[in-house]
Amino acid sequence: MLGRLLGPATAALMCVSIAGAQVDPAGHWEGRCTVDGRELTLTLDLVKNAKSLWVASMGMPSENATGLVVTDIAVDGASVKFVAVELMMAKFDLELTPGPTLKGTFTNPGATVPIEFKRTGEAHVELMAPSPEVSKNLEGDWEGTLAMGGGKEFQVLVHFKNQPDRTVEATFQNLSLDQGAVPINDVRQAGQKVAFGLKVGHSSFQGKLNKEGTVLEGKMTHEGAPATPLTLRKKK
Repeated sequence: MLGRLLGPATAALMCVSIAGAQVDPAGHWEGRCTVDGRELTLTLDLVKNAKSLWVASMGMPSENATGLVVTDIAVDGASVKFVAVELMMAKFDLELTPGPTLKGTFTNPGATVPIEFKRTGEAHVELMAPSPEVSKNLEGDWEGTLAMGGGKEFQVLVHFKNQPDRTVEATFQNLSLDQGAVPINDVRQAGQKVAFGLKVGHSSFQGKLNKEGTVLEGKMTHEGAPATPLTLRKKK
């Protein structure tokens, strides 16, 4: 009946339009799942920014936690994938369904948990504040060894990349673990002095760059524990 009234072409265009509306995952989502016998509520805020790139943050209402870091966002039609850094690097694999809902699973070490999100409003993404660009000497990749308790050592990689808007993209990666890079926040450089925070690890670093711009020597502090020496050397 619809095809006879509007014509095949018009009806087809309407179907395409409706389908397109169904695969837009932007919004504020609330999800529930069961982990170790306990019901857990998570929130997800997802939207495109001014550069048409997807950005997101998560929350955990029971812990009064908001602005949890989300990385590696991949939206392809109805498929939505991302990594929740502060939830043990949990990998979410979701599908947008009529309702609308985002339904799928998240996987972290040792478990895959089913979860379903329902859209409840507009997105309010909380992102870390951008840091100002750094000097050319600091820009690049830096490797070092971080000593931990019990004689353990971790190989780490710190990355600084200046952006066109005069901010810096900075990440920290533990190369000894099978995990991706996590964002660095609050990068500050004053001459040879360099400091940055690691929000997702509740850590901070303060150090000094040598005159040649090849070694960054300093200390890493974690949640008030004694500072740990960390020397970073610039990769060629």
